[in-house]
Amino acid sequence: MSGRSLRRRVLCAALALVGALAAAPPATAATTADPDLPVTVQITEVSPSVLRPGEDLLVRATLRNDGDAAIEEPAAALRLSRFRVFSRADVDAWASAGTSGLSRTRRDTTVPVAAPLLPGASVSVELEIPAASIGLLKGADTWGPRGLVVEALDGSSRVGLQRTFLLWLTTDDVPQTDVTVLVPMVGPPSGTDADLAELEEQTGTGGRLHDLATVVAADGDVGVAVDPALLDAAAAGSPSTRAWAADLTSRLRAHDVVALPWSDPDIAAAAHAQHPDLVQLAVEHTAQTGIPGLTASSGLLWAPGTETPDEATAGVTAQVGADAIVFPPSTETDAKTTPGAAVRVQTGPGVITAFRPDATLTTLLTVPEDVEPGATTTTTVQRALAELAVITREGDEPPHLLLAPGRAWEPDTQNVSALLAAFGSTPWVRLAPVSSLLDAAQPEARTTLPSRTTDPDELSVSGVRALADARAHAVAFAQVTSDPATLLEGVDTEVLAPLSVAWRVDPAGRDELVTSVVTDVGERTTGLSIAPVSDYRVIAASSTLSIVVQNALAVPATVLLDVTPRTACLEVGEIPEVQVEAQSETSVRVPLSARANCSVAVTARLTAPDGMAVSPTVRFTAQVAPTIESIGTIVVGVLLALGLVLGIIRTVRRGQSGRRGARTEAEADAPTSLPVLGGVAPEETPPAEEPR
Repeated sequence: MSGRSLRRRVLCAALALVGALAAAPPATAATTADPDLPVTVQITEVSPSVLRPGEDLLVRATLRNDGDAAIEEPAAALRLSRFRVFSRADVDAWASAGTSGLSRTRRDTTVPVAAPLLPGASVSVELEIPAASIGLLKGADTWGPRGLVVEALDGSSRVGLQRTFLLWLTTDDVPQTDVTVLVPMVGPPSGTDADLAELEEQTGTGGRLHDLATVVAADGDVGVAVDPALLDAAAAGSPSTRAWAADLTSRLRAHDVVALPWSDPDIAAAAHAQHPDLVQLAVEHTAQTGIPGLTASSGLLWAPGTETPDEATAGVTAQVGADAIVFPPSTETDAKTTPGAAVRVQTGPGVITAFRPDATLTTLLTVPEDVEPGATTTTTVQRALAELAVITREGDEPPHLLLAPGRAWEPDTQNVSALLAAFGSTPWVRLAPVSSLLDAAQPEARTTLPSRTTDPDELSVSGVRALADARAHAVAFAQVTSDPATLLEGVDTEVLAPLSVAWRVDPAGRDELVTSVVTDVGERTTGLSIAPVSDYRVIAASSTLSIVVQNALAVPATVLLDVTPRTACLEVGEIPEVQVEAQSETSVRVPLSARANCSVAVTARLTAPDGMAVSPTVRFTAQVAPTIESIGTIVVGVLLALGLVLGIIRTVRRGQSGRRGARTEAEADAPTSLPVLGGVAPEETPPAEEPR
């Protein structure tokens, strides 16, 4: 037995088990194909899913009477269309035709039900067509989908039906269409205490993230785009969230993992507020942290919302240097051939690569009832394989397709497992890893984008700018400290939290978080201040003023003291940089020069080297009166001069007394020569004797 044949048999057995589990669905599980028909038909098994020449066809179905009257002669009939379905439009036309167009088919087999079908009652039926009665062409080029119908009858009257497809394969030598499945693993809104409870609920049994992890782990071919902030929050949460994060990390080692920007930012909101720098911040934060325990690539953005993004939003991809962006799913129903997922997009900042998931196939993976009302797991598998068969036959080179659910996807484990098993075992489908899609050469196909689209639930322009401004101020403020990293610890993750796409479900709660984050980040810039300064009196041309600089931060700071008088009558000299240790204060001497008498208002503040204020402004008044010093100098000079004059006059007057005059006459007869310094006086010559 060949490996492919073994896989086919295993698939058939798995689908049979799926059919048995789905045989008795709840009354709300499906709707009738025609509301005028009272019986709902649900096809629960088509075996084999891919039919080859020589094999019998077995179809199982459930008939449920949703009408008010009993079906007296219930029966089921199986119809086949022998005409190959050529296009995707034909696939949709067949699936949605209801009771019309059955004239080109015949009732190949009919099985009666033993008892009347009462209102609300259900019954299972088996319909089989022997290989000899299949009647399909066996040429190598005749493979592809055919229509299949199970009818509910009351006697010969039709009372219900469901349509699906028979997949006919005449050779294994067929082309293959590459299919990549990429699932976003993102969490609920984060940033508040209430969000921790929501995370615990979603990661618990029955929660969205719990089921998503189960689905992803079941098949190693599924790629996962993970928000690192989700695993970080789970790892720091309750015991149950920590266990979930550890288990998921272990399971993802077998998968292609792509790390999304931190907190999965709303790139549309950032683009419309002209702040791609916040997305850049998220990209860089992911690059720094990675996903602990995993090897993950990065450089992929994921567009928010369900509509094709506008040019500004897509242009963020080029602005932050990302490799590509995932668009919401879309299907070009008018195209003759199905394009591949990768397209080139021209944006203002440059040409980017975008990936467009196939809308029909992605919806069959996520919400098949939106494609086919009343779909069962079996009909979902058959429809998906029919779509892929037609796509594979459209051209010489099958496209590379992408299936990518939305962020809020709540997976149906049974449906997803059946589809992935079918993709892995069908000859014309090849499950391809995400890396093969991301690493492919730049696509040739191009597309255009709307010039401007906005979602009412995205974060407002003012909200984005408030977050960006708060962070920018904190970063600038931190530069005056000796350890900016300590002051900025946690700021980036705090600012990015309200920008997450997840907050679109709660705009009011997000606005409250934005206010809280802006306030909290702002409080990080309030540790530097100047002690109050009393009004100051300047009475000298040059003087100094002492100002006390205070630092309540946990790290030292180096700042500039800016003292500015309102008028030029007072000038401030050069003040050197001020260094203040953590949790301390220092006194700074400010040189002042008075130019004229005035009363001047003076402001003082601390700034960074670039002039940004880093403290509140302190105001005081300076009474400037330098003439007081000048008048004092003049008064002192005058007094000294008067004292000198009076001293001279007194001396002169004392020198005119009688005693002072007699001494003068006596001294007039004294010799006028002086002895040599340090020597002796010359001998006096005695007076000559007079002649006698």
